[in-house]
Amino acid sequence: MRIGVIAAGCSEFFERWFHKRNFIIVSEHKVKHISISGRIQFAFIMTLVSCIIWASYSTGNFIAARSVIKERTQALRSVTNAKVQSSFNTVFRVAPTTASRPMSEDPAIASLSAPLVTPSALANNKLFARIATLEHKVIELTNTNDAIVQRIRDKTSQRIDELESIIKQTGLNARDLKKQHADKAIASGDKSQGGPYIPDESMVMWPQAEEMFDSLDKLSTLRQIMSNLPLGKPIPNADAQSSFGHRIDPFNGHLAFHAGIDLTGPDGVGTKIYAPANGKVVAAGPNGAYGNAVDIDHGYGITTRYGHMSSVAVKEGAPINKGDLIGYEGTTGRSTGPHLHYEVRYHDHPMNPLKFIEAGNYVPQE
Repeated sequence: MRIGVIAAGCSEFFERWFHKRNFIIVSEHKVKHISISGRIQFAFIMTLVSCIIWASYSTGNFIAARSVIKERTQALRSVTNAKVQSSFNTVFRVAPTTASRPMSEDPAIASLSAPLVTPSALANNKLFARIATLEHKVIELTNTNDAIVQRIRDKTSQRIDELESIIKQTGLNARDLKKQHADKAIASGDKSQGGPYIPDESMVMWPQAEEMFDSLDKLSTLRQIMSNLPLGKPIPNADAQSSFGHRIDPFNGHLAFHAGIDLTGPDGVGTKIYAPANGKVVAAGPNGAYGNAVDIDHGYGITTRYGHMSSVAVKEGAPINKGDLIGYEGTTGRSTGPHLHYEVRYHDHPMNPLKFIEAGNYVPQE
């Protein structure tokens, strides 16, 4: 009977406070009716109450934990200070003074009041002196290393500026060449790297060394590019007979464009012709008006052509190093006499070879 009464009371309480509620939302063009049942209302209230209880409980635990941590920290400091004081007293021990007589009048008391130097104190003093000496040497070593790193950085930056200036004299753009170099390295897999990250402790002691290594990498890239630039004469001691650009054609007398320069060797026909830079032979043999000709790809979009040769000394596909023999001067093809027709092209666009030859005069001797 009592359970039934309690159940009826709970049901009446629930229906009174958690009865169905309707909400009307009015906008400019619509009217919405939203109904919320008593069960949903009850669940929301219970969730809210649970959140409040949990927040109160968490806050109380946090405050209690903070108090405990504070007390433990103070106790730890007290123990640490006591250990430090005890260690100090083992090195220096001072006897109590006598109030009735001055310390200077009683030799015995004066000897007791003086610091007592024990063998352990002497050992500690020697250790401190040794540590001070080592610290001084570390400072001297650091200063010396800093000076060396700074000197290398200055020399490297100077050399980088020199090489970029030489490239600029040829009419090329150093930034474009370096980008091509990076793209080529990625395409060939030279930049495939990986592994766990292990910080270099030397960078902590000498952070400027990171800039030094970065400059050395840039210098190495420029040196590789320079080794592929045709910066020398294909024929040593050759004389230039016809310049690059517009000229009067020697056969018909009309204005024409000369895509290279004409060089005459001291021995005429048969004068040896050498590669001015590293590369790869992409063509070798008869080539129309060029006669017997050789084309060399130096990378980075740069190619050189050698025309009117009496004979060719290389084969297509052969790798070429700077200074290798590639052929002999002649007068084959559309030619009025023995000479070498020499071209430099960048992405098949003709450039003035004389600028490359003149820039080669400024290349520093490594």
